[in-house]
Amino acid sequence: MNAMMSLQGTPVSPGIVVGHAHLVARGMPDVPHYCVTPEHRLNEEERLKAALKESHDQLKEIYQNVNKQQTNPELFYILDAHRLILEDTMLRDGALGYVRKGYNAEWAVVRHLSNITAVFQKMDDSYLREKRSDIEQVGKRLLNNLLGHSEESVAGFPDPVILVAEEFTPSDTLQMKHESVLGFVAQRGGRTSHTAILAKSLGIPAVVGVDQATVKINQGDRLIVDGISGLLYINPDPETLKQLTEKKQRYSTFRQRLLDATIQPAITKDGQQILLKANIEQYSDAFRAKRLGAEGIGLYRTEHLYMNRSILPDEEELVRTFSQVIKSMKDLPVTIRTMDVGGEKQTKLFFKSHSNNGINPAMGMQGIRFCLREEQQVFLTQLRALLRIAAQGDVRILLPMISGVEELEEVLQLFAQAKDDLKKDGLEFNSNVPIGVMVEVPAAAICAEQLAAKVDFLSVGTNDLIQFTLAVDRLDESVAYLYESGHPAVLRLISMTLNGGSAKGIPVSVCGEMAGDPRFAALFLGMGIDELSMSPGCLPLVRRTTRSLDFKQLKEMAKAAINRDTTKEVIGLLEQTLRTACDDEYIFH
Repeated sequence: MNAMMSLQGTPVSPGIVVGHAHLVARGMPDVPHYCVTPEHRLNEEERLKAALKESHDQLKEIYQNVNKQQTNPELFYILDAHRLILEDTMLRDGALGYVRKGYNAEWAVVRHLSNITAVFQKMDDSYLREKRSDIEQVGKRLLNNLLGHSEESVAGFPDPVILVAEEFTPSDTLQMKHESVLGFVAQRGGRTSHTAILAKSLGIPAVVGVDQATVKINQGDRLIVDGISGLLYINPDPETLKQLTEKKQRYSTFRQRLLDATIQPAITKDGQQILLKANIEQYSDAFRAKRLGAEGIGLYRTEHLYMNRSILPDEEELVRTFSQVIKSMKDLPVTIRTMDVGGEKQTKLFFKSHSNNGINPAMGMQGIRFCLREEQQVFLTQLRALLRIAAQGDVRILLPMISGVEELEEVLQLFAQAKDDLKKDGLEFNSNVPIGVMVEVPAAAICAEQLAAKVDFLSVGTNDLIQFTLAVDRLDESVAYLYESGHPAVLRLISMTLNGGSAKGIPVSVCGEMAGDPRFAALFLGMGIDELSMSPGCLPLVRRTTRSLDFKQLKEMAKAAINRDTTKEVIGLLEQTLRTACDDEYIFH
């Protein structure tokens, strides 16, 4: 056996696993280059069209097979992007153009992909530069189908393994089975990369950004993946194996404590309670949220109802779908967000009617803008369904990407129109359903008091608020280090939102990823926010942490944190407070 070696990467999914390496080849396949005579060019065109259809059908089958699984919705957004690339005329027509010049189909694809990726790489826009990886992955699938190659499956193995690859595609990760994959290691990626998003969705220990992983790891090597520290051990010696085995046991004990705390209320030692809700994507997510102690649904995303459909859902389908979630939560409150398409969440309808034209989609037709300015009939259908379903339970409606009062008033006018229409149709609905604004752009935080005067609640979406405030695309690896959850500017905007809500006597909650981080959950509690919504898996840790804290100390900590000058100072203060109060070794993991 070779001598032990350790490599440092970025931990993106906690846990510790020991197993043997299985290397997954994901490089661009070698393709033949030859000229095609005019009489054979039509045949090459048909080969290319057939490969495009086969690639699209493969992604469609993957989507349909896993669509009911409990998984991170961003997996499907990425997979949707791959399908839309295949449908885009830019890819098809460009490659066909080279075939008509006499290139064989494989060479035509490679030549055209090279042109596209070169253009994307030179773009100043970080969002579009990051799309190069998606185009490359789609190109590999297309070439493999042209060549008749069967891409190596990661769906199952005779014995459990640790997968090692340069990177993992959405289709890879969606098909992974827990029983056959112990963990995985990726050579590329960071905390906010696609690979990291995919890892978290599976809950499998993972380390990414491991330099030369595919070179230094051999097939069958024994590995220890420490998804807590980000360390990878190759052929560990007995002493290292013993130490990591003990660490794994301690972490397992810690996780069990979290699960045991599920039935306990999230209340500080001095009696301050915070309401913990869950963010969900689909009906099946609601059951997991309840098992983990969610006290309601703070964010029910509805985008998946509009993805990859040639016929959009009608009002009755929406009512049936929403009703399932309401019934599964029984008497608990459910906050439903109106559809938030655009950015990385593209629909066929959106994709065909709007070209990026070199503009960052996140800065363009997204969220409520799309609903109001382009598809009012689609939006009105959803509003009618939401008003009707609100008569069946404790429902609130949340509006995404609101940036000012005029925009909000336009939405409220549509609500009034929907109510009038329902009344004329003789349908039961709740005319007093609470309506809230999602604060995720700085303009909304700055105008929080004005917005609060017209709605029933505010909910801070920290994911977008951070990236819009700091001008950082959270999925772009090249600037990921600038995406700072504890940035003083972000904290001050959240404080402004809270003050705006308080001035008008309406509640303010937080529903972004920061809510699921025990450090920031403690900070929000100290700031006076008493409702947080997060991924279901984060609920046990935040609940256990809350029960170890003192509210009076948290108020002092929050006041000090908001006045710090740097993210480092903010994080240091939060971690010092939690370490003093909590005795859990893995409180930050």
